[in-house]
Amino acid sequence: MANLDLYTKAQVYVNSALLAEEASVSIKRSTGAQQVKTVAKGFAGLSPGSPMCEISVSNAVPSADFELDPGQFMKDLEVVEVTIFAAGRTATSKGFITDDNFSHAVDTASKLDFTFVGQFPEWD
Repeated sequence: MANLDLYTKAQVYVNSALLAEEASVSIKRSTGAQQVKTVAKGFAGLSPGSPMCEISVSNAVPSADFELDPGQFMKDLEVVEVTIFAAGRTATSKGFITDDNFSHAVDTASKLDFTFVGQFPEWD
């Protein structure tokens, strides 16, 4: 008999407001470390860099209005806080929404994608 498990859902908040129309989210954390190579050793290790994260969100768009208009934060480079709840943990980062993209096509849901870059979060 196979072992069956329940798998996590995720919830996304921007400035403490739930994105109820969120259809997908991706969080990529990076150390920013640089490879150190030398003649004698070849690959010698890593030099610490600037840790950060990139969060991509895809939101469904109801006909009444956008749930979130990223442009309001983008135009003045306003700092926003993004929190993701998943697997019983929370990751929170402060940073900036750098771009967005609205799309619509026949036989597909209208969606608004946006990208956030910010501080490296821990899963607490």
